Amino acid sequence: MDRAAASTATSTSAVSSNPEPLASGACTVLVVGAEGDFVEPSLLVTTSSGAQYAFEVPEAYSRLALEHRARPGSKLKACFVTERSARAVGGLTGLILRLAADGHARLVVAGPNGTAAEVCAAQKCARWVHPEVHGVNLRSNTRRCGGIGCYADEAVTVWPLFLDDDCECLVCEWEEHRRNKAVSSEEDGSDDGKGVDGSDHARSTSTDVRSAAQTICVGYVCELKDTADSLGVRILIMNAKSSDHVPRLSSIPTLRCFSTKACHAIDAVFHCTPTDVASTPTYQSWAESLSCEHFFCRSCDELGFRASARMSLRLNTVDSDAFPIPKALHGSRNGGLTGRFEVLGLCASIRVCKNESKKCKLDAQTLRPDDLQPDAVLNELKMLRPDLATSSQATLERIKRDEVADLKDPNDETSQDVALALKSRLMRGLIGMKRKTSEFDPEIIFLGTGSAEPSKYRGSSGILVELPHPTVSHGKSWLMLDCGEGTVGSIARMFGREVMMSIVQSLKMVWISHHHADHMLGVRGVLDVHSQTCEAPLTLVGPTILREWLEICGVSKSSYRFIRSRDLFAGPFGRLPPPPPPPMQPKSQPRSVVNAHQSMPSGPNSNRGSLSSIETTLIQLTGLSRIEAVPVEHCRDAAALIIGSPSNWSLAYSGDCRPSRAFARAARGCDVMIHEATFENELYNHAVRKRHSTTSEALETAADAQVKHIVLTHFSQRYPKAISLDSLSIEPIIAFDGFRVLLSQLDRMKHLQPTIARVASLGSEARSEVDM
Repeated sequence: MDRAAASTATSTSAVSSNPEPLASGACTVLVVGAEGDFVEPSLLVTTSSGAQYAFEVPEAYSRLALEHRARPGSKLKACFVTERSARAVGGLTGLILRLAADGHARLVVAGPNGTAAEVCAAQKCARWVHPEVHGVNLRSNTRRCGGIGCYADEAVTVWPLFLDDDCECLVCEWEEHRRNKAVSSEEDGSDDGKGVDGSDHARSTSTDVRSAAQTICVGYVCELKDTADSLGVRILIMNAKSSDHVPRLSSIPTLRCFSTKACHAIDAVFHCTPTDVASTPTYQSWAESLSCEHFFCRSCDELGFRASARMSLRLNTVDSDAFPIPKALHGSRNGGLTGRFEVLGLCASIRVCKNESKKCKLDAQTLRPDDLQPDAVLNELKMLRPDLATSSQATLERIKRDEVADLKDPNDETSQDVALALKSRLMRGLIGMKRKTSEFDPEIIFLGTGSAEPSKYRGSSGILVELPHPTVSHGKSWLMLDCGEGTVGSIARMFGREVMMSIVQSLKMVWISHHHADHMLGVRGVLDVHSQTCEAPLTLVGPTILREWLEICGVSKSSYRFIRSRDLFAGPFGRLPPPPPPPMQPKSQPRSVVNAHQSMPSGPNSNRGSLSSIETTLIQLTGLSRIEAVPVEHCRDAAALIIGSPSNWSLAYSGDCRPSRAFARAARGCDVMIHEATFENELYNHAVRKRHSTTSEALETAADAQVKHIVLTHFSQRYPKAISLDSLSIEPIIAFDGFRVLLSQLDRMKHLQPTIARVASLGSEARSEVDM
């Protein structure tokens, strides 16, 4: 097979409407993953009967599959994961909600010990009636545990591969089991299917407590069934996540059997193993011991969310500072791995056939989506908006010069940086808006601006707010407001993986407004990254359900410090009891903190006395002067947040809510209010029923609070690009994914809104694509 074919083939859509039928016993393997968006590879195996099986369900999986029309269909039977982490199972809740919307009936989720608890964790932050989801804890050392450590149904048999499994080959064990069942069936005339079906097996294994808790799963063997008397193709899916695992692969009985027994031959190996591990000589040597075709399922830094990237390119022509070019746009579309592996890019599909001279071939019906071509996007914009021809050309030049989003601190700017920045502002007539480095001017970065079900243009909620610098040497530090699924990936897409790690390391606090999935599913991924870069725990402030969810997910308690958001409430709300009175002010508290709090903007709770110990702790941690939560109407423990700085700027964030007078009073006089606007005014009844706000209601809240600026976010997928700005009483700023702005630039952004709205509605997608 041509190596380039798998990574460069293009098509107008990921899936053909009339695919060539599969022969019995064959399958297709579709790759869904994007390194540039921090979405780990997932494989979707489809059999000749249409039954489907997903291997790994990483964070942001559903949105990526949705955009490229590669999502599982109604015959998805089971999902298999190799570990309990965001990179393997972080997308499970989102997938279940998508299947629920499609009317899916039943799903099995299988993996190493503890996987069954992931279903319970999903139920903490999401509700669904169907599908019926069964959690299955697959087992190693099956002889000792009793029973067969595999999943089996009418189409496939799937075995997990565990390190340090000292029993016999699982395939050999399964074949012996089948022979015994066949003899037993002949003697008593019973049917051989009982106990092998996935549902029966799920019940027998999900309650097993004898599996080793520390067993590491490095992959799966998937064997298809042809007829009752013959087997179909057999594929191996590998995901060895550490180089420490590689020397132990050859000692796994099943893998050792595959390399030595012809009867246990493998037709193809799909490597999801990280590039740095797969490129080691030891791993390459082990792979050479398996005589079959090998496919590597990671295309280096490939960008997956392309509709959002096209939007960023268009908006960059309006303001290159507010809408920077995503770092991922410059990622390589080819694999970074050398050797005998064929590299598969996003939505590449391989057909694995039986009894053919060339068993593996690129699927001609299921090809990669269109590559992102900046020239084509911007040339189209020039035709549609001739007045933007000059700025479109400037954007192209920035791409050629590799001018992408960064997070340079102004105190670290070189003379060349200052000269280039000054020239840019002069060209755009904005010299008067130059940032004053002598005063703290916080930056706000919108990572996700969508609602409960993200679209291909807007991801789940997530906002970064720059915190005051304790000292110049500490550099930037950040507060995160909500953390929906894919938030870490949004940072990586915008700034690159290295800067993403730095931002997560610099997080002082993560605020979760309420317990719905689109506002908290990304916390797990943030903690995964944070624990790699910091020994100190990350402070999480949110509803109690957030802590319960993390505990069920098995997240180490040493990786975070949890504070209930309602402990920051200033007073009672409805039937909720008021929090206990704050303790006496500690004598050791710095005078600057007390004075800053006493000079906060006026509001109903400004003079409520001394700070609580929790507030004091958070104020000292973040460098802020005010941190106040306000209960709002949405769900249990939903809360809005108001923060203030010693340099006298303030910000109010609504989270999800109906219009709140208490929030407006607490936010009075704030510099900026960020408010949800899930529904347009015509859908008022929807807003009331689902306890959200309309555009007009959000603006009325801002007017009541007399804030200086209002930024709208959390838009329904009904209007994923831009909302109408006609007949609005206040001039709002509309947030987009990747939008970043300094507090001092909000006035300028307000005046650019009509142009931004017109540009956002342009492009070929607006005319020919249906937003899914």
